[in-house]
Amino acid sequence: MASGMNIRTMMKRLVGGFVSATGLAYPACAAVCPRGIGGCPYPGRCFLFTDADANAACDYTRTSVTGAVTPDPVTTASPTTMSMDPVSTTAAPPPALSPLADAVTMGSTCPLLAGLAVFLVVAAVVLAFLVTGRAGPRAAKPRSAFALSALFGLGPGEITAFLLSGEAASASVYATVFLLAGSVLGACAWRRGAVTRPVAIGLAVVSGLFGFVVLAPLMPIEFVGLVTAATGSGLVFVPGMVGVLGGIALALTVGRVFCAHICPVGAVQELAYAAPVKKYIVGNPRWLEAMRFGVFVLSVVSALGSVNLMASTGVYEFFSSTVSIGLAVFAGFVVLSAVVYRPVCRVFCPFGLLFSLPAHISWLRLRRTAACVDCGRCERACPAGVAGRASSKRECYLCGRCVDACKVKGALDYKPRG
Repeated sequence: MASGMNIRTMMKRLVGGFVSATGLAYPACAAVCPRGIGGCPYPGRCFLFTDADANAACDYTRTSVTGAVTPDPVTTASPTTMSMDPVSTTAAPPPALSPLADAVTMGSTCPLLAGLAVFLVVAAVVLAFLVTGRAGPRAAKPRSAFALSALFGLGPGEITAFLLSGEAASASVYATVFLLAGSVLGACAWRRGAVTRPVAIGLAVVSGLFGFVVLAPLMPIEFVGLVTAATGSGLVFVPGMVGVLGGIALALTVGRVFCAHICPVGAVQELAYAAPVKKYIVGNPRWLEAMRFGVFVLSVVSALGSVNLMASTGVYEFFSSTVSIGLAVFAGFVVLSAVVYRPVCRVFCPFGLLFSLPAHISWLRLRRTAACVDCGRCERACPAGVAGRASSKRECYLCGRCVDACKVKGALDYKPRG
């Protein structure tokens, strides 16, 4: 009983910390983007509108809604900053910096090193927590603890490097690294049995925060580019598209680890579903899959006309904290997620279908072992309705509820398909 109380207390604190952190993580896209979405004083920094040549600088005009040209913060200089001292013609030596200021300067000039430092610190703190056995005895084992601590450190490390990189940051690149590395580390943690329900909630907090800061709901955004590339009407690959294709390929091996723990869109829905309210469980999830197939077809048709149907869900406005109708629409989906499990992932996200196909035959998946006694606890705990012995795992989001509900040691395991 005490353990259950501790888990509920931990979940409440994580959700509260997530909400507080997102309030402090208001992104740079807070003014007005040249495309009219979000607000970015540095057009082109955000990967939402990466141009055709895939660099960090957007080809769209650097003007605000009033038509005023935004000055380049790098090349624009004021003549008053030049020294006018007639006596001294030599530059004065720079003032001595304190160790703290020196560290800050180093972090600003070497964002990747600063990100690596944050990654190591966070990973070390999580590792110290895991080895105490508080997250479970299997999580305390060395290989399990290392994989899980690295997964928790990946997000904060990338967030730090991204923020310190300024205009040089390519959110698409950071999102791609987070997608691929996070999926591999998540699979390793699952393989070692280190993922429990509280761990899954913690990962959702990290991924959600990553989405708000880096503006990286990568999956929906790259769909138009993939469709045009597949049809031959635009064979230009940007880092985000490479990351998406790599993630789909990884799903053949590890299942839907990305959807489970890395995708910010899935993360905010997972956190919402953790709210202590009455749930509506869909008895037969196949009709949801049928709806998603219809949405997928419409998305493909729209993409052929360079229209991103997923934009109508307001996902971009939500993660850029833009006050608009789109923000209200996606916020409505988040509220709905409190009672219906992941409605965006299971109905509206076009990549939900693309990930479910390889996950249906993935090499690694949650499976019942010979120790299973068919008590039905896992089936009652599964919010997606796919925990049955004969159920396909293409809609398994690795939420960890079935593992926590199982009372028979070793009855459920993330193992190779046999």
